Amino acid sequence: MNPALETIFAVLRHEPSLDSGGRTAFLRAQPHPGLDYFKGRLSCEQDFKPRALALERAGMTARENLEGPFDLVLVMPERQKEMTLADLAHAHDILADGGVLLCALPNDWGAKRFEHRLRDCAGNIGTLSKHHCRGFWARKNAQWNQQTLTEWRAGGEFRKVVDDRFWSVPGLFAWDRIDEGSRLLSSRLPPEMTGVAADLGCGWGFLSDFILRHRPGITNLDLYDADARAIEAAKRNLAGVSRKTRVQFFWHNVTTGLEKPGHYDWIVSNPPFHETRQPDPVIGMRFIIAAAHALKPDGHLWLVANKHLPYEKLMREGFAETSVVVQQEGYKILSGKTPNPVAQLPARKQR
Repeated sequence: MNPALETIFAVLRHEPSLDSGGRTAFLRAQPHPGLDYFKGRLSCEQDFKPRALALERAGMTARENLEGPFDLVLVMPERQKEMTLADLAHAHDILADGGVLLCALPNDWGAKRFEHRLRDCAGNIGTLSKHHCRGFWARKNAQWNQQTLTEWRAGGEFRKVVDDRFWSVPGLFAWDRIDEGSRLLSSRLPPEMTGVAADLGCGWGFLSDFILRHRPGITNLDLYDADARAIEAAKRNLAGVSRKTRVQFFWHNVTTGLEKPGHYDWIVSNPPFHETRQPDPVIGMRFIIAAAHALKPDGHLWLVANKHLPYEKLMREGFAETSVVVQQEGYKILSGKTPNPVAQLPARKQR
């Protein structure tokens, strides 16, 4: 059960007048049986590939960016301040005049604080507490504070970071800095890298930028990430870096495997280990298995991970040669050569 999503439906049951029966949008959408109520008039927005695919499996179409007007906009933000406020501004922008914005957040994500922010912007709002969450809503009218909305929109826009060198956007992993794990991995990548390479979980593209600038033997480089905004940032950051290397971008859920078996000479990765608030090392394990299947028989995997993550056993199962290249500052770099792509994908935790 998703408590925030359950809270949205609790609000609609408690305040049925909020839904006029018109066009409805769902931002950061996730599947739920209750969405059948909106059948034929629901549009979903989701830029995270696993959830977009889950919506499609449930018979709904997910788009990366919706345009209005809608009579009701449901918002279930992620846990990041600038992104949450940008979502509220986006919901306002695609609402029809008189339409309703309905948002739900867990209490320990600062729900009350964002409720107050919406009240400051919109004036009169409603609220309901349920499932350790808060649902709050407002109707679109001329009283909304336009300066506040402009500030919220700007908070969710792409901007230059790291000494004005790279493009990024709030909500991405290490969105405004170079992650120390990725920095460490870049400093240890072998200089003899040649051929076809991939960056799994590329983020805004730091590792790929390093490879293009410092490993001229790489002829093709594929970038994969489940976040569409990460792919957009990486495209901006790698534009024009190298004219000799063919670069391709894939909005893809790496944990399901890659559609290029035995294709790559080199794979690098700083795999995520969170999809929700709870750590989930199975995500990184699935990255390792996906890499083993996608590498050539003499291919190499180099990845960085937090020291506590239990990847060594799976690396030994998935590769003929493995090593812990270095451990320092809370990170470890693992390498594998000559994949043995017979390991099975571990089961994911039930959400």
